[in-house]
Amino acid sequence: MANALLQITIPQSDDDWGSDRFSILRENIEIGCRQKDPAATCIGQSYPTDGAAIEALHQNLSSGHYSQVWLIGADVGDAPGASFYQALEAARSHGTSIVYARDHADLGASVRNCSASLQSLGQTNQFHSLDSNPDPQRPEYVNPECPGIQWPCVVTGQNGGVQLVSKMMEHPILAFASLIPGALVIPAHPHEGVLIPNNPDQKVLLQGNSVQSGATQISAVIEDQPGAGAVLAHSTFHHFADFNLDVSKGCPSFVTDPPSSQIADNPWMLDDIRHYIRSAAAYFQGRFNG
Repeated sequence: MANALLQITIPQSDDDWGSDRFSILRENIEIGCRQKDPAATCIGQSYPTDGAAIEALHQNLSSGHYSQVWLIGADVGDAPGASFYQALEAARSHGTSIVYARDHADLGASVRNCSASLQSLGQTNQFHSLDSNPDPQRPEYVNPECPGIQWPCVVTGQNGGVQLVSKMMEHPILAFASLIPGALVIPAHPHEGVLIPNNPDQKVLLQGNSVQSGATQISAVIEDQPGAGAVLAHSTFHHFADFNLDVSKGCPSFVTDPPSSQIADNPWMLDDIRHYIRSAAAYFQGRFNG
């Protein structure tokens, strides 16, 4: 029996996107894992600052200790370093599946430290300081009070609101009865990141649209081939953050976008994202067990 790990790429802080801001995600990952292993748990943690704890994390990853790692990229490219991602690559070789989610601009840019079997994950995620905007004339998020919100920053709705994304392929993760056939209702966000697949093994799993420009927005990309763990990338960790599922849970002080009450007024709108997380966790748990 292997457990799941929900790992944040930054140390714990009361005023940032630490592990405590993803409690609903952790609970639903655990529920999904227990569909395959009744005793399985999901460990949620921010990135350690103590050298011994960092070494222990890397060792657990390298040895294939986890069935799956849900990695929340809340850093700005400064850490974790290459050694963490090398351990993650080793984990994948043992069958550990990886779910990676970042946000706008350079949030999560440390993923570019990926090499070898995870290099395509790093290159799929576009970052402000590392990549050029393929469509600079595309009108997206502009807020003079938030100058740090720069490309990539696709508007799919308000925090606390939802968006409709299409199922772009058949996959076991999507084999549940969604609210609308052929689509999922998932949390929206006013500045999602950008995913551009760069490997023929990567397939677009979910796709939505910008409510600002109307342009297509790839929401999730999956690479799922025999011989290694699957890799699932999401355009933003706000698909999973507590604040986006329940605005009453609050957010860091630097978040100034006005939230929506759409989900609060219509709790059933969370059905799809709950089923999706649980389905993904169950699939990865079963895949790891063989």
